[in-house]
Amino acid sequence: MRLAVETGLGTVRGLCRDGACIWKGIPYAAPPVGPLRFRPPRPPLPWTGERDATRSGAVAVQGRESMMSGVSDKTAMSEDCLTLNVFAPAVPADGAKLPVVVWIHGGAFVMGSGSMPLYSGTSFAARHGIVTVTLNYRLGLLGLLYLGDLGGDPAGNACLLDQVAALAWVRDHIGAFGGDPDDVAIMGESAGGMSIANLLVMPAARGLFHRAILQSGAGSLEPPTRADATAAARATLAALDTDVAGLADVPVERLLALQGQLTKERGLAAFAPFVDGVTIPGVPIELVRAGTCAQVPLLLGTNRDEWKLFDLILPDATAALRGALERRLGAAFGPMLAAYASASDLLGDLVFRIPMLRLADAHHAPVHVYRFDVASPVFGAAHALELPFVWNQLANPLAKLLLGGDTAPLQPIADQVHDTWAAYIKTGEPAGGGLPAWPRYDAARRRTLIIDKSCRVEDDPGAAQRDVWSGL
Repeated sequence: MRLAVETGLGTVRGLCRDGACIWKGIPYAAPPVGPLRFRPPRPPLPWTGERDATRSGAVAVQGRESMMSGVSDKTAMSEDCLTLNVFAPAVPADGAKLPVVVWIHGGAFVMGSGSMPLYSGTSFAARHGIVTVTLNYRLGLLGLLYLGDLGGDPAGNACLLDQVAALAWVRDHIGAFGGDPDDVAIMGESAGGMSIANLLVMPAARGLFHRAILQSGAGSLEPPTRADATAAARATLAALDTDVAGLADVPVERLLALQGQLTKERGLAAFAPFVDGVTIPGVPIELVRAGTCAQVPLLLGTNRDEWKLFDLILPDATAALRGALERRLGAAFGPMLAAYASASDLLGDLVFRIPMLRLADAHHAPVHVYRFDVASPVFGAAHALELPFVWNQLANPLAKLLLGGDTAPLQPIADQVHDTWAAYIKTGEPAGGGLPAWPRYDAARRRTLIIDKSCRVEDDPGAAQRDVWSGL
């Protein structure tokens, strides 16, 4: 593989290591700064000469306080963050076009980046011949403030439009790195999975990907409406003491401070994609049920103890979400809670498992469903625990923290998960990676692959708890 690659916008020079060639910090859109702040992304600007692509670009503006974000005091941060990274096999594929996977990171739409070491695409590239793309997108207020009914741009959900712009870059330029633009899978976790649930029904994303993997994120049971987003925007303008025209001049530090305050007050649901009628033309699950994305196969699932992570590291978020659900359900909350072993299990189903099952039930294309049960001594089978297995990164320090120290005994499971995900990225079928035969999901039997130290297929796991959500 050549280290200097001509993209059509300019030449990038990367590096090779561990059997993969890597190009970092490639801009896929114009910097969303100044008058472009809070607006949909614009096409990337070409450059002359050779661009150094050996270092990651700046991460999106966010707080630095969460250990899960991967952002330290030394991490470069900027509004000029719309860049991506490409990993390709170091050994050329004899002219054959290679399958592509595009990763959308999680982080509750307020933290994280595509350049976290945990998301190194080296193993997918070197071990499986998959061209891997990871990306940054705008977060928090900069990514989700809606101004369409207040004189701003009518297209909302800038963070999702950033992701569409990255997918368009892949369509136009990934061939220079050996990838096949007609064989693209998208994959995301948490907010990344929730993003994909929206990308499935967005007109702007149609045709840019051909299969999808959603991990612990499949949208919201009740997504915010355009009216909700406009009300939030009015409150934001009042808090900043400005109007729409003045937003471009508000120091980013003030935006970030307000964003932190809103997250503390509203919990992890403070920022989420909303149905604006333009970017997202309707309620996503209804559009899926109507067959909008019937041509896109899905692999999706959740972890057995999703909410335990938030219980331990974000107890305020747990209290805020439980209080909101109690107010929403009233007298029905008690009987619902009684169906669960703990409130933590109930909240995990609310945010992750029930939306995932409803998406699986509504979708018309083939679906495969998993539940990840590999447990940590501290966190159980909590949110994000599957990530080191999917990426074959058990030696990563964050993986060791989540999994409780020595991860070497878990490597055989990681091999199976990683290889199975790779098979799905390539073919749309999760076969040949070492996991048990994984049947397709249907609403009659709800067959689900349980990923654990001993893997198995179960019919409708957690049926009693699923039933309490009927009609809600």
